[in-house]
Parts: sequence; structure tokens; C-alpha cells
Amino acid sequence: MTRKRLSVLRRRSEVLHLIRLFFRRLGFLEVDTPLLAPALIPESSLEVFRTSGDQELYLIPSPELWMKRLLAEGSGSLFQLCRCFRNHEPDSPLHSREFTMLEWYAVGADYLESIVILEKLFAFLLERMGLEPILRFRGRRLDCTPPFRRLSMREAFRRQLGWKLEDLGALQDLARRARSLEVTVAEDDSWADVFHKVFLSFVEPALLADRPLVLFDYPAAVPTLARRSGFWAERWELYLGGIEVANCYSEATDAAAIEEFFRGQSEAKRRAREPHRVDWELAAALQAGLPSCSGAALGVDRLLLALLDEDSVGSVNPIP
Repeated sequence: MTRKRLSVLRRRSEVLHLIRLFFRRLGFLEVDTPLLAPALIPESSLEVFRTSGDQELYLIPSPELWMKRLLAEGSGSLFQLCRCFRNHEPDSPLHSREFTMLEWYAVGADYLESIVILEKLFAFLLERMGLEPILRFRGRRLDCTPPFRRLSMREAFRRQLGWKLEDLGALQDLARRARSLEVTVAEDDSWADVFHKVFLSFVEPALLADRPLVLFDYPAAVPTLARRSGFWAERWELYLGGIEVANCYSEATDAAAIEEFFRGQSEAKRRAREPHRVDWELAAALQAGLPSCSGAALGVDRLLLALLDEDSVGSVNPIP
């Protein structure tokens, strides 16, 4: 093992220790939940791994389904560091079929309060690691001094394309605008499909990368378990150096919204390359007893890329 590689692994160990210390000091309960599940939350955008044998099980794409069961049982605020698995991930330096996730749920908080938790976590990590808040990442200066830059999805589309997304709530209107940009729109594309094609091609690449960016308020037409507020959903994603690193919601507690998500995504999941059984017991638990809370998921390997100025998730894992 080279000296540089050993240094990276020691830094990785330090970051995992500091994350645990940070959340324990906030009073969050650390939990350790199964990596296998007999059924999953239906998320049509994610492909999963399925076992064979007498009992069909699935490797979890995130610990969300187990952690939300604990929340519904009255666990209070909690966090977890765990391995997650996603099949058919792109072959790129930023993706891996197995990766480390930090997931936390703050009871009584909303998605905006979780931004503050995120900023405090960064400040804590930088201070304890002896790093200056201005990092060097991907050949650029990355100023991690709080508060992070905040930008609404509405404003991002207005600045880059001159679009007012609220006026494009009908699929035909959004599709017509997308085609004017020479975006291919298939006959079976949903509103969310067309939105993502435009966002990933024209808006995301233009996001400023010199500071951490919290992109907030996603269209509610993009199916998630985030709480809705009119046209928008209470959700944000964190970008570091132009790379998406974290995703956060004010968690939906409305029974009708949860039912709609599970039914719609279950139908879409039947067309996935790796269909799976749906955890309807979890849907019932969420409808019956999920407290008001905010949940966030952060890719630890991608975080380490920024903290250590590395260029691939393989380089920050013990076994590339």
C-alpha cells in the first residue's frame, strides 16, 4: 500500500468517526439496520440487487425503509452510516454499485432546518480535520464557509432558460418548450421525465461550483416522499463542485400523498429492469405514525472526494 493511499484511508476513518461524534452530540440515536429486505420502497429511478434461493430478498438502496419504521415507532431523531447498493449504476468515477451513505432524520425539523445541520456538520468536519474552509477540488476553489449558497429550482430555470416552471405544469406545455431546445421527448415520457431531461442538460451544468450549493424546492410533479407545498415539494439537493452529494426532504406525513406515491411508483416499478416487491406495511406505518421530521441522505464517498481532493469514489474506499 502506498503512503498516499494509507493517508486517504486514515482520513476516511477519521471522517466516519467525526460524523458519529457530531450527531451524537446533537442527541441523535445511531442505529444499525439490515442490508437485506424482503420488500422495498418503490422508487422507479433506482434499480436494485435481488437474491436467489428459497427466500427472495433485496439489497437496500438506502436505509430509509428501516429508519422510517423506527421513527414511526417513536425512536426520535436518528442517524446511520451504512453501505447501500444500486444496480445498473453508470460506469463513471462518481458512481459505484456499492457505496457509503449517511442518513439522518431530525424529528420536529423541516428541510430548511436540515440545511443548518448540514452546514454545522461541514464546519465541524473541517475544524476537526484541520482543514481550511477554502478547499481545492476538481481544479477549482471551493469555499465551504457557511452559510452555503441557496438557489431555488424556480430561480435556476428562470436564470438559465427564462422559464417560469409554474406556467408549464401541463405535460404538453413542458414538452413543447423542451422540443424548442432540441430535447427528445418520447410519447410515454411523464412530466418528471421531461423535466429531468431539461434540467440535466441545460440547468445543472450551469450551476455555480465555487461554493457548496443547496438547490431547493423541486417540482411536486417529480414523485418523492417529500412534503408538498402547492406546485413545489419541500426538497433540496447539495452540490459540491457541481457534483450532487446529498438529498433532503421535509418528510410527507399526509396519508393520501403517501398512498399516491406508493401506488404510482409501484406501477412504474413493474417496468424496471429489476422489479421488486413493495413494502406496503411500511406505507401503512408511515400513514399511521410518522412524526413531522426532515430526512437527509448524503453520499459519504462523494463528500470525501471534496474533503480530500480526490477524483474517483474508488480512490476513497478501502477496496477500490
